[in-house]
Amino acid sequence: MRDCVQKKKGWRFAVGVALVMMALGCKVEQFPPELWSVSPNRYDIGRPVELRGAQFGSSPLVTFGQAETAVQATVQSSSDGSLVVLVPRMPTGPTQVQVANSQGMAPPLSFTVIQPQPTLNADNAVLPTNAAPGATIRINGNNLDLLQTVLFDTTRASSFTVVSPGEVLVTIPPKLSRGFVKLKVVTEGGTTNELTYLVAGTPEITGFSPKRVRVGQEITIQGRYLSDGLLRINRAAPDPTTTRITDTEIKAIVPVDATSGRLSVTVFERLVGLSADSIYVAGTPVITTNPSPMEGITGDKILLTGLNLRDITSVSFGNTAAQFRILSDTQIEATVPARSQDGEITISLNGLGGSVSISQPFIYILPPSNLVFTPLRRGINKLVVVTGQNLRRIQQVSLNGKPVTVNARNEGTDFQFFVPSDATTGPIIATNRAGAATSVRSLTVVQAPVVTDYPRRWPAGGRMVIKGNWLRDAVVQFTGAANPATNDGRNDDTEIWVRVPDDAQPGQFRLTTDSPTAFTSDAFTPVRPVSGVVFTPTKGRVGDEITVTGQFLEDVTDVRFGGGASLAATFQRLGNGQMKIIVPANAVDGTICFTNPAGFACTTALFDVQRVVAGVTFTPKTGKVGTDVTFTGQNLSDVVEVRFGGGVSTAARFRLVGNTLIATVPADALSGTVCLTTDSGTVCTTESFVVTK
Repeated sequence: MRDCVQKKKGWRFAVGVALVMMALGCKVEQFPPELWSVSPNRYDIGRPVELRGAQFGSSPLVTFGQAETAVQATVQSSSDGSLVVLVPRMPTGPTQVQVANSQGMAPPLSFTVIQPQPTLNADNAVLPTNAAPGATIRINGNNLDLLQTVLFDTTRASSFTVVSPGEVLVTIPPKLSRGFVKLKVVTEGGTTNELTYLVAGTPEITGFSPKRVRVGQEITIQGRYLSDGLLRINRAAPDPTTTRITDTEIKAIVPVDATSGRLSVTVFERLVGLSADSIYVAGTPVITTNPSPMEGITGDKILLTGLNLRDITSVSFGNTAAQFRILSDTQIEATVPARSQDGEITISLNGLGGSVSISQPFIYILPPSNLVFTPLRRGINKLVVVTGQNLRRIQQVSLNGKPVTVNARNEGTDFQFFVPSDATTGPIIATNRAGAATSVRSLTVVQAPVVTDYPRRWPAGGRMVIKGNWLRDAVVQFTGAANPATNDGRNDDTEIWVRVPDDAQPGQFRLTTDSPTAFTSDAFTPVRPVSGVVFTPTKGRVGDEITVTGQFLEDVTDVRFGGGASLAATFQRLGNGQMKIIVPANAVDGTICFTNPAGFACTTALFDVQRVVAGVTFTPKTGKVGTDVTFTGQNLSDVVEVRFGGGVSTAARFRLVGNTLIATVPADALSGTVCLTTDSGTVCTTESFVVTK
């Protein structure tokens, strides 16, 4: 286009010169210009040359070229003999230069136009300052019109268009690798200096999702020219090892230091693409102040204070969701939800930015329930232990409607109190903020025991009955016993059965219950089997009276001789450990046995029952001196002497063989009865023994 303009200008100039010459033809030329030399006679377009001659005049016209193609040159300085002009822009090669003025035209001199070294503008040499392969760029400079090629490193441009000597449109080779290249323009006049150019499209972010994210969440960015880009989320860079990039998409994990703002993608450390919209990065919620108090019941309002709370989507007490209101980015009001279990739970907040739990446990309070206490009966000033469910933050405890003071507690599971002095039997009630619970059973407040009947003597080891009031669970301690008496079958307020300890001693027994007041008995004697018995005389006949001394004879109910085999003997208690006994009719030798409530016991010594012989018969009925006579009958074992002849002979020798007695007829024996003597007396046979020669 500019060549065309130059040609038009040259044509107009040539016409002007022709008109001047025609005018001159009508006039007489007096002083036409003379052109002697051009120095130098070959030079670059736009460079100054000096024309020497004469009579150039005040307004000379200098042209390069011929006829209608001549181009007027710019005169920088002039004098009558010298002109300095600039070589005009025109086709290069041999041409001619002429000088004309109002007096005429000098003959032309030869001149060669040279294309000058191309140059690039200092500023905006290439626009845009970067472009992707295949894109068209604009190169600005000087002397670019005789363009031969444009080099990107060693790769030639795909195509180019010379717009003017100062402007060229160039297409970057589509397959050129992205990155910095050395750009050079080659023209007929030479090659420009190398220019570093970045072959890469400026990254463009056309969209991203999601728009609201949390740290650690993956986001996807769409666009173009994203390859090798460095993604930043409001200046925070994701971890490159987990970032996936293509030319049109980036997938990355939101880093911990990311904040809300615009996204940027930077390539080659200078090309930056910004998102039109900002991404919202929800901060990790933080609890800075624990609620106070850290306990509550269903429906309580709890104020949670912290940071980044605006994006909270749920609040949980343990595993139970709670209703809540976001008051600000630093405060949330949560309502304690209904739960089935009391105790320590964790308050958790969840939201777009993540989760956070309060470090200190929250105490959830339910109404007390299922009250059970032990023991079921308790005396004044004695400790009662109450267990149950939900026994947290108990504020008041009452017994039969009267308040009692809690002495100790295991929070949530039990508490203890001492029965007050004015307490009466009734249920126990425990109350906290959430409600109250009443025990199903009543605590029996034990009163002082009252004993109305008991035996003053009773066998050791035997069941003893004690009657009265408020006796249940009583502890009975007998004098001398190592341990309290054991219960023996009945345990009521009006009657208890105990077994008198074997080691109980005469004295008193003490009966205690939970009541502070105890009962102490009158003198009590534990009865044991008769022992330590001695008797006198140690032998006797049936019907004789013997005197016995020993222990526990006062309670004797039965006496028998012969190791207990005889009939019951008649006896009389004398007191002070003595009694008198009549030897019964069927008494035999052996121990004397006594029965009392404590049991059956026999003496260690034997009682010798003295009897006369009876029912005696013998064989043979006759015999010489020295004959053995065999006797049978009763009580023969008691015989101490045998005499023949009506008892006048000397004592015969005899021996016992089983139930028989064998006696040898003595030398002075005479015919007659045989007399047998025992300690109880002498009895003679009814028959006579005849002594033969």
